[in-house]
Amino acid sequence: MSSSVFITGYASGLGKQLAKDYLAKGYSLLLCDMTADETFLQALKTAASMQQKVAAFHVDISESVTLQQQLDYAMRSFGQIDICIHCAGILISKPFMQISNNEFQQIMDINVIGTRNVVAAVIPHLENGAQLGLLASMAGLTGVYGYSAYSASKFAVVGLGKALQLELKPLGIDVSLICPPSVDTPMVQTEAKSIHPATKVLKDMAGTLTVNDACSQIIEGLEKRKAIVMPGKRAKMVYYSQRYLPSSIMQRVSEYLISKLT
Repeated sequence: MSSSVFITGYASGLGKQLAKDYLAKGYSLLLCDMTADETFLQALKTAASMQQKVAAFHVDISESVTLQQQLDYAMRSFGQIDICIHCAGILISKPFMQISNNEFQQIMDINVIGTRNVVAAVIPHLENGAQLGLLASMAGLTGVYGYSAYSASKFAVVGLGKALQLELKPLGIDVSLICPPSVDTPMVQTEAKSIHPATKVLKDMAGTLTVNDACSQIIEGLEKRKAIVMPGKRAKMVYYSQRYLPSSIMQRVSEYLISKLT
């Protein structure tokens, strides 16, 4: 029986590439998204070996009861989950005074409550030795102009993940926080059409990765069971600068860059 991975947000971006990469590594796939990508699912099933399973279900992760029911039902025939990688999330890039209450709430419902719901649903299906990977962001480690809602949601994911690292360790379950910089996904490509210049210049400090590069580094970090998986050399540079330099220095650099663009 092959090892297995449960991936949310499989229909695009990092989730889609991770599904392809893990299938190529011999894993069985259990996939989840809000909407189906039947063409992609069929391609995965065609590429799978006789020993690999490919299954999917579709649900709004902000609906906790439905999510739990769908996952429990899928697990009756799927078997076990060795790795859960939660990729599903949304991005709305606007300064705080421009983002509506409904938009702010939508980000919290999907990125925070949805993460909580996925974790709560999957934990009963994880055994000793399993691994949970939560897709946070560099924006969950440092503030970014125009990301008041998105950063708030990803800071929450980081906080949740750090607590889970302590709570799940006694059960033999490792938790990895995945904190990439900007990745050239459809979500980021959509953002680029209307991104504020100040947001862009701060994001550019950490660089942008291709989906392939990001996923290869994510998988490598998960295989090493790192507590924080941070793809990209420039992202690491920004992170360690934030961590070890006096906070006033990085704050002044950011404020200077923003002052030229607002």
